[in-house]
Amino acid sequence: MNIIVGFPFYFIYQKLSALIAALVLLVVSCDEMNIGSPEGAEIIDQHRYVLFEYDVTSQGVTNDGEYFYFSGSTNMSKACMKTGRIFITSTNAIPEELEEKGCNHIGGLSYYNGYIYAAIEDGPDYNNSFIALYDAETLEYSGIYYEVPHELHLEGVPWCAVDVERGYLYTAEWTNATVLNVFDLETLELVKLVPLSQPIDRIQGAEIFDGILYMSCDEENDMKRIFTLNPETGVVEECFKRNIGKQFEAEGLTVFTDENGEPVICVLDRGERRASVNLTYYKIAE
Repeated sequence: MNIIVGFPFYFIYQKLSALIAALVLLVVSCDEMNIGSPEGAEIIDQHRYVLFEYDVTSQGVTNDGEYFYFSGSTNMSKACMKTGRIFITSTNAIPEELEEKGCNHIGGLSYYNGYIYAAIEDGPDYNNSFIALYDAETLEYSGIYYEVPHELHLEGVPWCAVDVERGYLYTAEWTNATVLNVFDLETLELVKLVPLSQPIDRIQGAEIFDGILYMSCDEENDMKRIFTLNPETGVVEECFKRNIGKQFEAEGLTVFTDENGEPVICVLDRGERRASVNLTYYKIAE
């Protein structure tokens, strides 16, 4: 026997189901709120994103001093740096012409001159890697993209970082990176390769501060360290250990200055159950 549910009851059922699902997801993600104490730094703040906000914050992050800009796998968003509140989202943000080339993933971001530079790739084949530009005010695609050399990105292009002072844009291979790829910022033509003093594995995001490249790595252990890299000499050094546990996947990174001009390093982490994203603020220990 078929039972026809009246509209008022069906509407209530929909709302109740959505509420229950939201509550379950929040409960599941509660164990993803806290992380261990870092070594060589201190945690000074944290924002947490769940439900729909997870889908627009789970990959990359950058800032312009006033706003955070995030990427999800195929989405983007913009948030107030003071509150962490998201107020603009862009879903299905991968340009159609790049989708036609198989692109399905937005990775790390970098801000420069009113544009968001976004690393976009076609995993898991990684035959096509691009840097696409988005209007920072609206998050709309600008119509500008650049292809990066496949021989330098056999595992895609997970991140990019703009160096305004030197006029460069940087990328590197995702696993076992042995060189820093240096592109001209205006043309994105390859300028040089800088050999690294040691290989770096699983780089998820990077950003320049005071001439030094800070990098977030998703190492396959609890530490998920932050490294620094001198783009001129290639010298790699450990900055601090985050000690966040294997239940988190380290994602993008951004840096801004505090009232004393010191760097505050913000790192995105996805919870193991993919229920939440933490944006954690670190200050390097003196």
